[in-house]
Amino acid sequence: MKQTTAASLAVVFLIGGPALAATGRDIAMQGTKNGAAPCSACHGNNGEGQATAGFPQLASLNAAYLTAQLASFADGARINSVMGPIAKALDDVQRKAVSDYYASLPIPETKAGSPVTAEIEAGALLANRGDWGKGVPPCAQCHGSLASGVGAAFPRLAGQGALYTANQFNAWRGGTRHNDPMGLMAGIAKRLDANQVADVAAYYAAEPNLSATQRAGSAEKPTQHGAPAVPAAASAFAPPPEGAIPDNDFGKMVRLGEEVFYNTQIYAEQYIGNNLQCSNCHLDRGRLAGSAPLWAAYVAYPAYRSKNKHVNTYTERLQECFRYSMNGKAPPDGSDVLVALEAYSYFLARGAPVGVDMPGRGFPGLDQPAHPFDYAQGEKVYAANCALCHGANGQGQSSVAGKPVFPPVWGAHSYNWGAGMADIGNAAAFVEANMPLSQGNKLSNQAAWDVAAFIDSHERPQDPRFAGSAAETRTKYHDSPMSMYGREVNGILLGEHSPPAGPQ
Repeated sequence: MKQTTAASLAVVFLIGGPALAATGRDIAMQGTKNGAAPCSACHGNNGEGQATAGFPQLASLNAAYLTAQLASFADGARINSVMGPIAKALDDVQRKAVSDYYASLPIPETKAGSPVTAEIEAGALLANRGDWGKGVPPCAQCHGSLASGVGAAFPRLAGQGALYTANQFNAWRGGTRHNDPMGLMAGIAKRLDANQVADVAAYYAAEPNLSATQRAGSAEKPTQHGAPAVPAAASAFAPPPEGAIPDNDFGKMVRLGEEVFYNTQIYAEQYIGNNLQCSNCHLDRGRLAGSAPLWAAYVAYPAYRSKNKHVNTYTERLQECFRYSMNGKAPPDGSDVLVALEAYSYFLARGAPVGVDMPGRGFPGLDQPAHPFDYAQGEKVYAANCALCHGANGQGQSSVAGKPVFPPVWGAHSYNWGAGMADIGNAAAFVEANMPLSQGNKLSNQAAWDVAAFIDSHERPQDPRFAGSAAETRTKYHDSPMSMYGREVNGILLGEHSPPAGPQ
């Protein structure tokens, strides 16, 4: 019996169970004999940090993220005179142990009732809406709703002290921190001015204490440092600012439409069958030129569509988005969901000419690739530029709070075979203009084609028009070199055994 117990304890220690967690606590509270100071001296006994001194909260942060940061301090990817020597004094096992310990602690409690200043209001707009005119997406687009954090690359921001957050922006700007994957944060930090940095830092410091209205930002009021941005792409048209939404019953429906569009998983749950939001493909809440903006689509209907071979109303066009891109079912004509989306689109299109193919509509024109698109090369492009957010297996990622943040790009929870993004040309145009997020046009034309072909050469939910076999369905609906449906890839006949279409 004693031998079994000893062996069990040895296994627990080796796999990182309670014994290893205790070691992490010892490091946090006492440091190590070879020179690592106790973490608690700066970060508090409960990992709560010291906001006024610029020492961050560590409690409940992702363990892999914390381990990676210690490695960066040790190898110089993050330069800090205090943390550098401490990280170097810890070996790999100790770094993991102390990271696991802090990840196991609860999020520190905060005092309720933060006053909402103009700085916090401006920060809320930047955090939740971004500044697309500068190519800055909302912080929430990567760090999740309520900035609860997503995976090992995008940490929780809510509750971090303003001084620490501002210091990190400045470190990315100045090159003393360069461990952000793919240079995402360095690029964003350099596009923000000093006021914007201070605003978003103040907002996230106060965020745990704010109401839902305060988190969303006060769009009706002018902010201290400017209004919401207009689309970044060249266009003769800019939609009205959000503050122009009227304060009446029509305005309420417009705001509902914006919520449906941005939080589709919540506001149109009964009509969707995957883990996407409308705003995944139509960036800046349907405002951004070159990302299929709603204002350019609204004025283009009614219109004939070759996809279903008849003249479509705008209502029908929206219904088809639910059926294909959202792998769901069409909301009935006159339902609150459709009326709200139409009201939102109408509001964004105010002042736009009707029946005109407006600059900025759809995705930018795409040159043909110099060479036939290549699955193997696309796989390499995906691993280097897409997997960080969308997952190694295309599965997407959700925030700690459980809300989908990065959409799945293939598999049972992605768009189905009938969606526009299942067309390689459409996907390549979107990728080249907009991806990686905040780094549009980073990829070469050939790379955009290759990665689009790679993504669209994976199984996904069935085309709702399935005609009994992949071959027959391809002949009817996918007879194009831009569709991989009905073709064999890696021994799989795509479409023949796809997951069922529609909500399951």
